[in-house]
Amino acid sequence: MKSAKPSLTESELEIMHPIWERDGATVRQVVDALREKKTVAYTTVMTLMNILVNKGHLTREKQGRAFRYVPTRPKTQVLSSMVNDFVKRAFGGSARPLVLGLVKDRKLSEEDLEEIRRMIREEEVKEENP
Repeated sequence: MKSAKPSLTESELEIMHPIWERDGATVRQVVDALREKKTVAYTTVMTLMNILVNKGHLTREKQGRAFRYVPTRPKTQVLSSMVNDFVKRAFGGSARPLVLGLVKDRKLSEEDLEEIRRMIREEEVKEENP
């Protein structure tokens, strides 16, 4: 069985978002995207992106004089893995307390709740008609 890639830190995840949005990006593109929200140093971003290569979250390909960094897994897959890991560690593997907490604290919009209801109905149909 293939081992899971190391989890992403908050800073690494922040860097991954603009890369996922573009399906690959140069350090300059990531720096420019992050600077819309806060001040970041080019060298810091470059170092973190190289760490992400070493961790297996990014690959690097030559593009002219720069490198283009490409995600090795889609955003949905990485975030799903992170949520599953969190549920396992924080709630002993049961997502129920997490979902109940989100509903109780009104962290889910009516649109979110309707999407969850739709997904539950679809899963029930799948179980009835395998």
